[in-house]
Amino acid sequence: MRDEGAATSSPKPAPFLTDEQRVALDQALRDKAQEQAKARAIANHKAAAASGERKSRSAKGPGGAKKGGGGGKYTWGALLTTGAPPAEGDGALDKGDPNYDSEEDERDVVLLRNHQAVLKQEVAAYKEEVRSIVEEYFLSGSVSNVAESLEELGASHLAHYFVKRLLTTALDRKDREREMASTLLSSLYAEVIAPDQVIKGFTSLFTSLPDLVLDVPDAPELLARFVTRAVVDDVLPPAVVSYVDPESGPASRDLRQRCEVQLAARHSAEKVLRCWGGAGMGTHHTDTKAAISSLLSEYLAAHDVGEASRRLRELGLPFFHHEFVKQALLAAIDNPANMEPVVALLARLSSSGEVSCSQLAKGLRRVADNLADAVLDNPAAGERFAQLVAAARAAKVFDDLQPEDVGPNAAAALFGTNFAGAAVDGTAGASPAASNGGATTVATSNGGASVGSVVVAMPPGVAAFKAASLAALREYFDSQDALEVAARLVALEEPGLHPLFVKAAVSLALDRKDRERELVSKLLVALVPEVISHEALAGGFTRLLAAVDDLVLDVPDAVHIMSLFLGRVVVDELLPPAFLTQVLPSLDAEGLGVAVVRSAGIMLAARHGIERLVNCWHGGALELEAVREAIRTAIQEYGTSGDVAEVARCLRELDMPPYLHEAVVAAVELAFSRYNGGATKSSAVAAGHSPEANGNAQPQAAPSSSDDSVEAAASPVVQLLAALSGQGVLSSTQLTAGIERVRAALSEEVLDYGPSSRRVLDWITERGQREGWLAA
Repeated sequence: MRDEGAATSSPKPAPFLTDEQRVALDQALRDKAQEQAKARAIANHKAAAASGERKSRSAKGPGGAKKGGGGGKYTWGALLTTGAPPAEGDGALDKGDPNYDSEEDERDVVLLRNHQAVLKQEVAAYKEEVRSIVEEYFLSGSVSNVAESLEELGASHLAHYFVKRLLTTALDRKDREREMASTLLSSLYAEVIAPDQVIKGFTSLFTSLPDLVLDVPDAPELLARFVTRAVVDDVLPPAVVSYVDPESGPASRDLRQRCEVQLAARHSAEKVLRCWGGAGMGTHHTDTKAAISSLLSEYLAAHDVGEASRRLRELGLPFFHHEFVKQALLAAIDNPANMEPVVALLARLSSSGEVSCSQLAKGLRRVADNLADAVLDNPAAGERFAQLVAAARAAKVFDDLQPEDVGPNAAAALFGTNFAGAAVDGTAGASPAASNGGATTVATSNGGASVGSVVVAMPPGVAAFKAASLAALREYFDSQDALEVAARLVALEEPGLHPLFVKAAVSLALDRKDRERELVSKLLVALVPEVISHEALAGGFTRLLAAVDDLVLDVPDAVHIMSLFLGRVVVDELLPPAFLTQVLPSLDAEGLGVAVVRSAGIMLAARHGIERLVNCWHGGALELEAVREAIRTAIQEYGTSGDVAEVARCLRELDMPPYLHEAVVAAVELAFSRYNGGATKSSAVAAGHSPEANGNAQPQAAPSSSDDSVEAAASPVVQLLAALSGQGVLSSTQLTAGIERVRAALSEEVLDYGPSSRRVLDWITERGQREGWLAA
């Protein structure tokens, strides 16, 4: 029987926030709401004054002016503007009126013409400026420079001319420039260019479409792509299609039809986002790097300098040639056989001017400054880098470079120059070269290490800290090793920049899955306060709350996710509940950061809020042992059901690509057990029923060694691995790593599954190499 006394005495779950904390937070939110209302009132008053509206402040009456300028009821009337009642007959501009004054009419006409002339001059000057801005953007690809130029130029009411110039220029260019134009519009929308100006720019293009067709015959198709891409990017409303008049000509009719078809198609968003092509378009770094890598791989196989030069020109990325230089140098460092062809290619491209001196310097500097990381994977990287630089100097590849252009590390190898003072102190002094002509060792204050004769040191500053933080976080998402992240942060010796690390960690997890978000929450628990102070954590979340308006552009659900992160750090006792009240005054009253704080406060004040926030990521981050157990369970179930799709689904849901080689090991062991009966034997021994234990040992019947029995046991495993490889669940690297792990532990596998395990493994390997899913 239920104990009613016990039931009544059990406490109800209390909210996390106390009554005093809730009252303080509510008062801070009310103050912020009043601040927001006051700001809106001031903005509305300024807008009304700018438009000349004379509406009553009492909000009564229509506020319309009487004839002759006098106000109606509840308006100030004409006295406030003229100081006296208007004289009878003033303002008569009708030629039939007895009070008509032709001189006054002529004066108004002159003033109007002067105004129109000034406006024309302003528009002409604006058009000339934006023309150069657009051309420079297509060369540099810098969105920030365009934003700064437009803000300095001002005249935001003429921004539609910029939109029109950008699109008309891109129409007559390649897909690279068109992708850049779409990306630029998405980046500048609402922040630099008002939404109504974007719409006005597109509608002016619709009007001038017949003229565009004369220069660009496929203008309707290209402009339709621009429109649909802008709609998908939330730059234009879908209703903009209605602005295209199909009766104005066949080109306009074609444009409207294309827009309607593309927007109405099912699952068309992905196609529209890639409407300007894929790899090498110069807009996505990943695609561009892949194109450059393909170019270099083909050159290193064929040694055709002319073909490599042609493909580099086709990319049309002069501002990204430093990536080409970097990849070429790294290919020579990784494999000494590539050193001679790489030097020959760079010598050809530098002498012909196809790769500029600035791009050569930037690529060389990127390799030299990150040589410390390369040494971890390749201990000979320092010596090979020195040899490569010497060979390039002999081929006159870097003759036009100056020490200050390539940084301290590259200068030490290239010129034998000590640039430690410039790197640390910011001075321009340099010590003489060493007497033996070799590179000198540079003593840096940031813990630089010497590798061979080349100094390896990361450049100091915020950019280097951000790069190191992102690298540590990405590695942490794979390894789940919080101690390694802590060691890296301590080694950086930049406690003042720890708020940037907090912001980078949460921002990186926003666009990921619950697994990464859970990992970030656990990482913050592991780092605070031993490595990251409570003040640095608060500073990081303050920066995040101030940047929510920008984060929403990339992650539409950023407000909800950020509120969960904020509530989670409070529940984990990393930040006090008072932080919610203290951070509000520093936030923009109309920004989304206030909404994040409000949502987090609601969750913390709710009953059972603690349990919801602790489990807000649904246990997304599994421990490594749990991952291995889940993988082996999926493979074992396949041995019973034979359902490949279920195994693929389980492995995808785990979202642990670096550990999927465990699936290969489990699958091969499944083949061992099917052929040798090792699983039955192991279970019998575990249960204490071994024949030796009972004293009646009898020799086991050896399994059949025929190829048919091996195929019967291992074919399901081969089919599983081939299917997972074909679906992209298992990569070639993971398949090879799994097979090699089994081969390295084969002596232990023989003890568990019998001496014929080697035969089964060889059969699986031979089938995988023959079918192509396993590398030879």
